[in-house]
Amino acid sequence: MSIPHRGRNVSEEKAGAEQVNTTRSMVLCALGAVIGLVIAGIGLFSARGTATHNVPPEDIALVNQRPVLRSDFVNQLESETGEPFDQATRAEKLKVLDEMIREELLVQRGLELDFAETDQMTRNALAMAMDQQALAEVTTSQPSEQQLREFFDKNPSRYASDGILTVRHLVVPAMQQAREAVMELRANTPVEQVIAKYGLTEPRNDGEEFYFAAKIHLGDAVYAEALKLKDGEVSEPLPTADGIHIVKVIKDKVPVPLPFERARLQVLTDFKNAQQERLMAATMRFLRERSKILIASDYTDYKP
Repeated sequence: MSIPHRGRNVSEEKAGAEQVNTTRSMVLCALGAVIGLVIAGIGLFSARGTATHNVPPEDIALVNQRPVLRSDFVNQLESETGEPFDQATRAEKLKVLDEMIREELLVQRGLELDFAETDQMTRNALAMAMDQQALAEVTTSQPSEQQLREFFDKNPSRYASDGILTVRHLVVPAMQQAREAVMELRANTPVEQVIAKYGLTEPRNDGEEFYFAAKIHLGDAVYAEALKLKDGEVSEPLPTADGIHIVKVIKDKVPVPLPFERARLQVLTDFKNAQQERLMAATMRFLRERSKILIASDYTDYKP
């Protein structure tokens, strides 16, 4: 009689032990899950890609928490300028920084549209694709004749025949010589004779030149003085950092305004270019305004 009774106690004890082991396993699993979530949360909020208000030292900027690396910044600046980074001007550095931020904004927008991101060539192509997509409507649309005429009327200086300037440009070593040389030139003494008499130099004599070429060769100050003169007139001595200059205008064929019909093709090109510039400027303003851009502390003078 006692043996069956003892058997029932063993079975009950075994069942109780199994229940305790199951409960313990569930508790341990739950505890492990909680610990895992805590660790994941700590990693999530301390990871590099999470929001931060500081730019890491290895980055030049963060654009929507995506880094623009200093090493890439240095490489791109040296590639564009052809100079060592330390020799680049602040203006050159800020220009390259703006280009890289602009590229990053376009790349991120491209990724939103499911473009692929791989190497630098792809990034360049992606930024270009975004440019083209933004400008596609302007490129394919045709403005009305009224729009073109209004643009033509607002920009009359763009549409004229090319001005042609023929001058003799002389450099004089001393002011007294310059004054005497001017007097002789105004008395119609041949230019070559005046050059020989006063030891003048003539940097170059290209004969007839379009205005833009004459401006390059003469320099802004001398070119501006030449445009004030009529055919045959001689300027006053013009002191500059590189010497005293005299210019005699042989002939000035001033630009003549073109009628709309002759300028229409150029007006159409300029109109579309102006539209594209406005549209791209608006696109970049939109992308910048919706983005959070952090700049490294040593580049806080960057202005987009």
